[in-house]
Amino acid sequence: ISTNYIGWSETLLDEHTIPKEGNYKVFEDKRVYAYQGEDVHHTKGMLCVDCHSSHEVMGDGKSYTHAEDAVSLTCSDCHVKDTPKTISYEQLDTESALVFLHRNFQHKDKSMLAVKKDGHPLVNTLVDGDTMYLIGKKDGQKHLIKRQPEVCARDQAHQNVSCSSCHSQWTSRCIGCHNSFDKDKKGYDLLAKKEVMGQWIEHVYEFGADKPSLGVRVDSSGGKTIEPAIPGMILTIDKQSYGADENPASIFHRLYAANSPHTTTKKVRSCTSCHINPMALGYGKGILSYEISGGNGRWQFEPEYATNVIDGLPEDAWVPFLETPKAKILSTRTNFRPFNIVEQERMLLVGACLQCHKENSNVMKQSLYESFDSLLLQVSDKCILPKKR
Repeated sequence: ISTNYIGWSETLLDEHTIPKEGNYKVFEDKRVYAYQGEDVHHTKGMLCVDCHSSHEVMGDGKSYTHAEDAVSLTCSDCHVKDTPKTISYEQLDTESALVFLHRNFQHKDKSMLAVKKDGHPLVNTLVDGDTMYLIGKKDGQKHLIKRQPEVCARDQAHQNVSCSSCHSQWTSRCIGCHNSFDKDKKGYDLLAKKEVMGQWIEHVYEFGADKPSLGVRVDSSGGKTIEPAIPGMILTIDKQSYGADENPASIFHRLYAANSPHTTTKKVRSCTSCHINPMALGYGKGILSYEISGGNGRWQFEPEYATNVIDGLPEDAWVPFLETPKAKILSTRTNFRPFNIVEQERMLLVGACLQCHKENSNVMKQSLYESFDSLLLQVSDKCILPKKR
């Protein structure tokens, strides 16, 4: 997240093989990064702590299974849709008051924004009438906080889609992690805390950067949120290399992970980049085409990568194309999953409409603010919609 925020994505290059064309940088540890585009907040000079307060960075006294569970802040806490949640200086908890004084803030007479989920204050914000500001903790610069644009605030079709799903420029992607044991290489046993003979070596096929895939986060009440996803562990472990008596069958996992890219941009990804994009749907890179024959429409997918010999899916895929996955575990989180068949077909149904209707056409704009199902009742005989499998 830290390097992505400032615009850099890790590569498998070394400092002696950097191409002459392109924007690359060698970090202190000699890893080579390629510039992909920085987060819009970074372009304004904002630090991590300008958004994430001490309640998140230093902890709130509670234990969490995963780091992201400790983050209560959302984009809409600042970029509000309607009335923001606020708190006065007199209502600040002791820790927040100390941060306020340490930063030498002067807006004691103004309300501050508070996070909706747990109410913790953002002491470097202030509300002045209908206008909101953020004060940079690095330089004291005063930034105007803009409300959600009309298209975000009034859109009825994407109410359960996270801001980062549309507003992320890119995210890192890694596939093809192959682990084998080298008995002749000296290693360090972290449990025994000593050097030993033998070391696990990880080989990575490819590092990349692209628009994130999408997955479904399910909360404790059954609510669903669409969030960015990346290959989290497309991993092979060669057991035979560790011991001759081991079963030659390798351990293999194809798990994607929920992702918070931190590469925010004002410009959102296009409708087609989700609804006609095989990578967004979890199929991996390739060509997704809509073919019409005999008055019937049918989606076809041609993957870019070869299939893995273990599970028969393209090397970068999350799920098979419009089929139920055979694997039982699909994600690094128990509450995060890929689109199911019904959800994939729903996404592709919109994709079929986009074959003829442009994104900015009246009917596609209308579908954002009205029931999409009601619009389907009005389709003409010229509309060829896909048949369910």
